[in-house]
Amino acid sequence: MQKFNIGIIGLGGIGGLLAVLLGNKNFKVFTSKKIKKNSVLYLKSKFYGNLKTNIKYDKNLKKMDLIFVCSKYPYLQKNLKFISNSKALIIPFLNGLSHFEILKKKFGKKLLTSTIGKVESKKVNKNKFIHVSSDKPEVLINFGNINKKQKKLLLKIFKIIDIKIKVIKNRNKVIWIKLIRLSAISAMTSLYNCNLGKIRNSRIKFNKLNSLLKESVKLSKKIFKNDFKINEIQKVINNFPDELTTSLQRDIALKKKSELETQVGSLVKLSNKYKVSLPTYKKIYFRLKKNEKN
Repeated sequence: MQKFNIGIIGLGGIGGLLAVLLGNKNFKVFTSKKIKKNSVLYLKSKFYGNLKTNIKYDKNLKKMDLIFVCSKYPYLQKNLKFISNSKALIIPFLNGLSHFEILKKKFGKKLLTSTIGKVESKKVNKNKFIHVSSDKPEVLINFGNINKKQKKLLLKIFKIIDIKIKVIKNRNKVIWIKLIRLSAISAMTSLYNCNLGKIRNSRIKFNKLNSLLKESVKLSKKIFKNDFKINEIQKVINNFPDELTTSLQRDIALKKKSELETQVGSLVKLSNKYKVSLPTYKKIYFRLKKNEKN
């Protein structure tokens, strides 16, 4: 295991968290982002404690056995530009929908369908990260056509770094299980620039959040025949802390490039294509779009 090389594209909150957890368990971890020759990353976590690890720079990630893609969508094309690896398994941990086609075109059958949820992790500066969640993150994954040896290896890696993993046979469910709750929470926290607790404590905001959940469940059922239950999604959200904020909210507030199109806009576009009414989503999306332009 110690000779296993793992690359990370995108050293944001999730990429930084994974890098420290992996390096702390003696995996060789590399980033495609230019850093000093020997850089130390620090993690402060309610769940994992305070950890640190060394990370190395490899522009092309050519000798990696596994690559985690954690870049935000607006920077994805740029971050993939110099990557030249035809053997590594590719595990994406991006939000939204739009990134899968880009990654599939680049990596083909080596790309797995995966998401990471139940986690709030933030980048403080280029070397420091905070994992806010008080429980372990959860990875949902569809293995596609990879062999049994590769499956066992991935399961072992996530077990070693103490991340929960669920294998799901339906590829679309992997995407939509997280997308339904993430898009709704991101839309609401961004619209009001507040945490989840303030949404819960307002009847108007809370009802609007539930309207978003119902709309996206309806859209998923129409396109993929998914049978998600609203009460089960609400139960998961109820376990999230009041202090929870979202990266979309922070990016919009700081006037940075955001994932508005891939997290919220993509649902609106699908609703137009499949003729499914999403009035709450459309209203919030166009308001956020207007604010972003301004």
